[in-house]
Amino acid sequence: KCEIKMSDSKGTDLHVTNLKSEEVTSESQIASMIRRARKNRAQAKTLCNERSSRSHSVFMLKIEGYNTATTETCCGTLNLVDLAGSERIKDSGSEGMRLTEAQAINKSLSNLGNVIMALAQKNSHVPYRNSKLTHLLQNCLGGNSKTLMFVNISPKEECFSETLNSLRFATKVNQCNIGTACKKAAK
Repeated sequence: KCEIKMSDSKGTDLHVTNLKSEEVTSESQIASMIRRARKNRAQAKTLCNERSSRSHSVFMLKIEGYNTATTETCCGTLNLVDLAGSERIKDSGSEGMRLTEAQAINKSLSNLGNVIMALAQKNSHVPYRNSKLTHLLQNCLGGNSKTLMFVNISPKEECFSETLNSLRFATKVNQCNIGTACKKAAK
């Protein structure tokens, strides 16, 4: 079981229990890690999708750079997130374990939508802790960050309602302005 905890008093750094952290020094090592993670990701067939992701995937790459001329150190985190798509339960034909997975996926995506709406409306409280996904992504969704989202949609006519829902979600995300990111540097 994974628990997400703040590892500093400022609430800017997260610690996930039972998470493996590896140091990498090349692009090929990163590509290898992503391939390994892809193999571990749960997939299953549903009536909606032949290869349906049954979980979200979050890959965090912490990057640190050092400028020898200024002795300045900069650090940042690149989060690559692949969200499992939402599913209409009745259309997917999910039962048993697949039904439980679909409900969990839909709930976390709904919580992500709630966080994005709270950020867009500049609410004083943003419900990051309502799901593990939003809690984990807290630092890249609000505050000192930049976020870019791609939404995959289907051109098939029978997928029209899901495509429309995805485009509505993308519009909601696009209307959200989380502020301006600034450089984190230490001397």
